Amino acid sequence: MIFYHRTALLATCYTRKVCRGKTYWVCRTYDRNKDDCPSERIPEVEIHAAFLWVYHKLRLHGEPILKQMLDHLQIVRERRMLWSLEIIELNKKISDINDQERMLADMNRCGLVDPDIFISRSNELARQLRTAKQEKERILGAEHDDTIPQTKELLELLETLPEFLPAFDEEIFADLVDGITADANHVLRFRLKNGLELTEMVERSVR
Repeated sequence: MIFYHRTALLATCYTRKVCRGKTYWVCRTYDRNKDDCPSERIPEVEIHAAFLWVYHKLRLHGEPILKQMLDHLQIVRERRMLWSLEIIELNKKISDINDQERMLADMNRCGLVDPDIFISRSNELARQLRTAKQEKERILGAEHDDTIPQTKELLELLETLPEFLPAFDEEIFADLVDGITADANHVLRFRLKNGLELTEMVERSVR
């Protein structure tokens, strides 16, 4: 994978080079000896142009795609948690405690339980319920997938971005893109902050 950093567009496998006033991104193997690497250097202007195409497609069609992705992620997470044995047991325990609390309250209203016993037992049931709910939240938190909040953040971000981007904007790029992979000399794959990947052909120019 080729990862994005704010200080560079392509890193890890690619390095930024300036040659005769033009900026390129070059595979490190190619940089050492171009005969050892089939990859060609990529002009930075082509990366900018490819991102602009990705941006405009995302701005026009990204909302329904991201919403569908979010719905799918939430359904998968709910189904996974539904069949979690730990969650099933905790849900049963919480339900049993609630039943005991209702029964105790009914007995108290009918005067069938000593007030001191009622208070003591109520406090104990409240403690057990609190502990069970905290454990459930802990498990749910451990199963947390960052993709869901990241997708929500992307949806919110898209609403604030301009409909048309006339030129490459490094800040917008950094907010949207987590990394770039050069699949071939003509294809760049842009990985968004939530893991969704969008591909775009680069425009060939004199290299």
